[in-house]
Amino acid sequence: MKYQILLITITTLFVSCSNDKKTTETTKKHSTLKSDVLLESTAYNSLNSNKEEEHKTLFISGKKLLEATATYKVTNEKGEELHCETFPATKLIQEEYKTANSTLQEQHIREVVEGYFTEEHNHIFANL
Repeated sequence: MKYQILLITITTLFVSCSNDKKTTETTKKHSTLKSDVLLESTAYNSLNSNKEEEHKTLFISGKKLLEATATYKVTNEKGEELHCETFPATKLIQEEYKTANSTLQEQHIREVVEGYFTEEHNHIFANL
């Protein structure tokens, strides 16, 4: 009787140890979606004549901020693209920051994108 209990205990121990890996293993899933959007700013404007709403977006995409591409896009409320313009993100740097070091230029670009749709920035970058 003692040997049967010992045999059952050992068998149970081996079975439970061998099943531990099977029950706790999970399939690892890695996301393949990689976004290279570094900064984004959006605004909604109502058009008085048509009572339609425009969605304006400025986003900076790329690996590094100073080597990135800026895209200014305007869509209507249906999602149809009305205007799209792409230019180097360094065009957003104002004249007084052109000679600054790269850290200050990156910070300046962040500030410009953040406040791009405010009144004071609209007139500065109207010709981009």
